[in-house]
Amino acid sequence: MAKRKNISKYNFSFLIPQIAVFFLLALVFRELNVPRYALLSLALYLLLSGYLKVVIPKWHRKGLYYIRKGELEGASFAFKKSYSFFSKHIWVDKYRAFTLLSISGYSYREMALMNMIFCYSQLGKTKDAKNIQKLLSKEFPENPYGSEK
Repeated sequence: MAKRKNISKYNFSFLIPQIAVFFLLALVFRELNVPRYALLSLALYLLLSGYLKVVIPKWHRKGLYYIRKGELEGASFAFKKSYSFFSKHIWVDKYRAFTLLSISGYSYREMALMNMIFCYSQLGKTKDAKNIQKLLSKEFPENPYGSEK
């Protein structure tokens, strides 16, 4: 199996909503006269952030787990499920800075398609990989991995 290239893209403007969530929590706790409101706000923010990143994109996380184990069939299935979930709940993906407290520049739908292309190409399923690549190009025309090189 070829080494998987880690492709990261961050949208640091997504930090603004996250900082706003933290300050909103701090403001609420301060108004309720909670002692050490800043520390409590930070703790609650970190718990919330961790929870949201584990629970909502569970199929995405399972796909990454299967890739690390070399189980590409399981990974491609998990990424299909992730794509399906985020396609049904587009607003969760679109507003992921708020809903998932994520600064990813790639949407989960986009990442699912890119990971499916990887899995299919490693499994020798060239036709499936090309079909997903066309879908990626259609849905995310700015993504460089959607076009054939």
